[in-house]
Amino acid sequence: MKRLDAATLTTLHAHNPNPYDEATNAGLLDSVPAGLRLLHYTRTSVPAAYLSSFGFYHDKIGNIHLDQLPTTMQREVMFALWRVIELGGRVPCAPLGLLTRELASTCDRLARTGQPHHSLMERTPMQWREELARTWVQRTRELPNANTLRTVLAPLDRMIKLLWFAYETTPWWTREVWDPVLDQRIPRREHEPLGNRAIHWHRLDPAWLRTAAMWWVKTELESNQITLTTASGKLESLLPFGAFVTARHLLPAQLVEDHQLLRPLMLDFLHDVIATPSQRPGSKNGLLSTSRVTQIASVVRGFYAFMHDHRDDACTALQEWHWAQLSAEHLRFWRMGDLPRSRVTAFDERHLVSDEVLSALPLMGRPAVDGGVGDAQAMRILHLLIATGRRISEICLMSTDPLTPVPLDNADGAGATDGASDAGAGPGAGAIAKLRYTQTKIEGAPDTIFVGADVISVIEEQQRWRREYATAAGHPAPVEGYLFVKYQNNRRGDRPYTASLLRTQLRKLIERADLRDGTGALLDLSSTHRFRHTKATSLINAGVPLHVVQRYLGHSSPEMTMHYAQTLDTTAKAEFLRYQKLTATGQPATVPADDLYDLMALDARSDRVLPNGWCTLPPAQTCGKGNACLTCDLFVTDRRYLDVHHQELEGLEQLIDRRQDAHRQRTGAPMSESHVWLSLRRREHGALVSLIDALEHPASDVQPIVTGAVSVRVEHDRAAGVTR
Repeated sequence: MKRLDAATLTTLHAHNPNPYDEATNAGLLDSVPAGLRLLHYTRTSVPAAYLSSFGFYHDKIGNIHLDQLPTTMQREVMFALWRVIELGGRVPCAPLGLLTRELASTCDRLARTGQPHHSLMERTPMQWREELARTWVQRTRELPNANTLRTVLAPLDRMIKLLWFAYETTPWWTREVWDPVLDQRIPRREHEPLGNRAIHWHRLDPAWLRTAAMWWVKTELESNQITLTTASGKLESLLPFGAFVTARHLLPAQLVEDHQLLRPLMLDFLHDVIATPSQRPGSKNGLLSTSRVTQIASVVRGFYAFMHDHRDDACTALQEWHWAQLSAEHLRFWRMGDLPRSRVTAFDERHLVSDEVLSALPLMGRPAVDGGVGDAQAMRILHLLIATGRRISEICLMSTDPLTPVPLDNADGAGATDGASDAGAGPGAGAIAKLRYTQTKIEGAPDTIFVGADVISVIEEQQRWRREYATAAGHPAPVEGYLFVKYQNNRRGDRPYTASLLRTQLRKLIERADLRDGTGALLDLSSTHRFRHTKATSLINAGVPLHVVQRYLGHSSPEMTMHYAQTLDTTAKAEFLRYQKLTATGQPATVPADDLYDLMALDARSDRVLPNGWCTLPPAQTCGKGNACLTCDLFVTDRRYLDVHHQELEGLEQLIDRRQDAHRQRTGAPMSESHVWLSLRRREHGALVSLIDALEHPASDVQPIVTGAVSVRVEHDRAAGVTR
């Protein structure tokens, strides 16, 4: 039995030793197809539609026979057997046949001695193990060997787990095991859960902290504030706090009687977390990372903030009145400066995916007997990760028909729509298509990109493989579902390929291709986000505008995209130095371009990038001019922004005309040139005219001036009769 299954069963039975209910038992077969309500499961009795879900392979043990079991237990076995099939699993006929045979003998023995024997839920798996072994000894006069006992108990553990969730009807959040696969009441997003997402709350002690944390996370799940993945992360972050509370024997909820001692106590907890050894290999100093420490502190602080704000509701829901004792001190565990700060370091360009990795890609799909990994799906997933820069979940959760053809005469996207392509209409020989992926991280962010012939070819190849695999495995026709699918425990073919399996295959690829870094160590590609960094870097290197890269990566703000732009300082600097820099007067900047770049630190200061140029204000100073950059001495621009400046000039002239008309209608006279608003607009107008003229008619003998907008401002003020 798997470790987590053992912990699950132990916890479930501790929570409710015998959830058996006669009425529930009578209705177990309501969800089981009539063709699978059998007393004998054989190759000839099982309907052809389900035959592939049964593993008939042991002639000595025989088939599965339920006729000797009590009627109530027959229903339980039929139901559990169907649930295994329904969840995409495979019925192990030999172990289950042996189990049902031994169960029948054991129930017969228990009946003769007047002991309970009507339901699998009347005993724990360990108790059934003892009873089955006792029956075996009485019949054979010897103990069963370990392998036989393990074979019998494996399907028993799984059946009891499935039945427990069918019988137990308490509120879902009160269970100390949240299994979204077995309990459909647990809130979840589309595509969840992925893989084994059961949350084992029994790991968290003490009990008062566990029940309160379960209620907190349940409330946030039901209000759609967090996802199941986040819920699991909250438990992991609370575990160190639970261990600290248990070791210190702290009071329930309020922790200490004197709230003045609360902050020193929580500082001790923070120091313990900072000094905690890391379980991850290669961690700095062998301790938890700064981000992990701040995450733990954030979850603990968020938990207590929630319990403080909802303490009355908590007392009622949990029947634990000590939550009413929370005070404002429980909102002030740590002050500014208490938590460690992460140092933002530039992305190491050596971590970008090299051509050596790309050349080894075919090895992923090559059969294992030929030295490859033997996973054609993983090969195509990697190809798409590299070619599109999508997140791994966005590729694994892609639908079976993700492409919308774009006619070649519409390659600019004007004729493309966000809808799916017509049934049966593939991109064909078209060089452009719109790819729809599954946006899993940012709600409301774009979920389509344009792709070329290489991506189209990979997807069409996977679609052919998907159809052939579905036919061979007896899956339903993949009209709907995922393009990339799991190989195991996926009877219907409706479960997606998992990121964890891809990482496993990546490690195999690295070992078999002997891919090494500059130090001679094997490459570490466990973070598949490197493929996304590589794609973003290639786009920026190619000079693609930032807003286009933002749209391509599916970001909701340019700040997110600038995170990737910081990875190539050399590219950013070279692009900055390509053009001569002019000030707002149209004159060359007095500061050399290299010094300007270093002054603004453009690789880390995206706030210095303006829509029409750059601001050369030193980073340590604060701008007090708002957005009036055209009248600022620190503004510089170059010829790439000529079109922007023409638009600004046209818009400014229209604005002045509108304001003049409005002023004339109100006062009967136009604004004077000394009017405070008009005076500023005239300065901006003069700066724009000078800039445009200098950019359109560059002169080699132009003499630089000391400041940017000063000469335009002084000349305008002199004409307007303004003295300073």
